[in-house]
Amino acid sequence: MKREDLRTKLVAAGVSDENLASVVDYIMAANGADVESLKKENETLKASHKEALEAIQEENKTLKTQVGNYKDYEELKKFKADTLEKAETSKKMEFLKAQGCKHPDLIMNKLDFSKGTYDEEKKTYTGLDDDVKGLREAYGDLFEQTGTQKIPTSTQGQSSNTFLDQYLKENPTMSRYTDQN
Repeated sequence: MKREDLRTKLVAAGVSDENLASVVDYIMAANGADVESLKKENETLKASHKEALEAIQEENKTLKTQVGNYKDYEELKKFKADTLEKAETSKKMEFLKAQGCKHPDLIMNKLDFSKGTYDEEKKTYTGLDDDVKGLREAYGDLFEQTGTQKIPTSTQGQSSNTFLDQYLKENPTMSRYTDQN
């Protein structure tokens, strides 16, 4: 508010000319103090606003980093799950191969591995004998016939000892029937 506008309003309100100058000065001083107080408060709020914006920007950077880390974590979790699944599948395939299965990938889903337990020491499943026997009966053509031995068919260019050594290497249980160890 300007002094002239204030004088005009005070004269219209009936303030005498003697008191007019002191009343105007008093009102203007009080108004000036209020204005200065509000300016200081405004500057404080601007500084707080600037600090808050900087803090928000810093938090956004941190959040973006954490989101990146979360994505990395999710990828790592997926990789770990895939790796464990592959290792479990490999254990099952090796077990079926050891049972004489020619195509373990075809039989694997037919066997309920949860009925057995994996023995880490022996690297095999235990408790699945009856189930494997049932699969062997149902899908006999997918299993090697029990009781048959692999015997090398060609002896060309081999001495009899080499032939015997190869046979015993492929069939270690047969070494008890020979004089050689």
